[in-house]
Amino acid sequence: MKKSQFYKDSFSIFHVAILNKILAFLVKEKAKIKKIELSKNDEKRLKESLEGGSLITCNHPTDFDPPSLYCTFRKLNLEFRIMTARDVMFRAPYILRKLLQMGGCFSIDRTKLDRKSLSRSIEILSNRKNLIVFPEGRTYGDTERMLPYQPGPIKIALFSSKKTKSPIKVLPFAIYYSIIGNKQEVVENRFKELELMLDLKPRSSSDFQVRLAAITQSIIEKLEKREGIKPEKKRKWETEDSRFSSINSRIKNLCQISIMNIESKIKIKPNKKDSLSNRIQKAREANDFTRNPKIKKEIEKRVLMLHSLSYLKFDDTFFCNTTYESLEEKLAMLLKELYRFMDKKYTIKTAKKCHLSLGEITELKHLKSADSIQSQKYEKKLLKKLEKNTAKALRSLRKNNSTIVPDGW
Repeated sequence: MKKSQFYKDSFSIFHVAILNKILAFLVKEKAKIKKIELSKNDEKRLKESLEGGSLITCNHPTDFDPPSLYCTFRKLNLEFRIMTARDVMFRAPYILRKLLQMGGCFSIDRTKLDRKSLSRSIEILSNRKNLIVFPEGRTYGDTERMLPYQPGPIKIALFSSKKTKSPIKVLPFAIYYSIIGNKQEVVENRFKELELMLDLKPRSSSDFQVRLAAITQSIIEKLEKREGIKPEKKRKWETEDSRFSSINSRIKNLCQISIMNIESKIKIKPNKKDSLSNRIQKAREANDFTRNPKIKKEIEKRVLMLHSLSYLKFDDTFFCNTTYESLEEKLAMLLKELYRFMDKKYTIKTAKKCHLSLGEITELKHLKSADSIQSQKYEKKLLKKLEKNTAKALRSLRKNNSTIVPDGW
């Protein structure tokens, strides 16, 4: 298998039906997503807008967003293509990879400008077909916020508009997950499981921030020890804000040292211009070709830990009107990392409902007489508008489907 291989899509109704059944099983049984909800009004708008081909964008908090979207669209008998991370398709078993390709998925290399993927995307839209993309570029495990959108989808739409000499419709979807059942009980069980595994004294009557800080600190200490980082001296904290500020700093330091150790181990020369997330992605892809299975497994585990921790941050945004959903997500991430650290298999237990909402639909049109500076400003303006429309739909889903943790809990 070549490092730069491009996986092209095709479309076969027979194979699409098989893939849909597999993805539906994964969504329901593995991800515990018991229901996917899309309003009748959004369903109607979607069907009307897809005539003539559209670019469909969606935020990307979890690994199960693409299959959830896939199953929803197939239920509506819609035909579409999906841009999929090349490394995800590379790691998939051969039969599943072929099913993904015949089900309409094609690859994109997230570590560089992928001209083949760009060309295929423009070809799809130019032929009046529908294309699904995830502009954030990666998952981050938090359904209540968004990462900055990458400019690629906007460029694809504008290039396609130039080729077809007509506007390209952009449909911004927001995806959000709410807890099914007694939310307080679900979160309390998360706390108790983590405290038991970490030998922490159960604090069921304490403020959730105190318990969350103790759990996070205990897990960080274990990971710091593995990376050879000198443990921080025990001290009393005047406020929880100062304690969480220290935790954020330790997480950042842990991630920086860990990625340097990984790069040294698999002999990668880091690019100073690369962000931490890009370095993590490149390390994971390079590790795919590591021949020693023992080293490969260990590096994979540490890279996945880095992927989660690099987006873990406790700030005012999180603690202002914290919902049970956002708290459960952070606890689930910490629990998953603890299981990974202990070489144990983690299983999702919390039943959830997936909510989809279609934001304001826009049309992108190529500027005929614009120079490079004008074009860049135009692209940035369109990108901000796309982010704004998605964020607005996401806030609405959060408001209508989440529950705020009461004071003093």
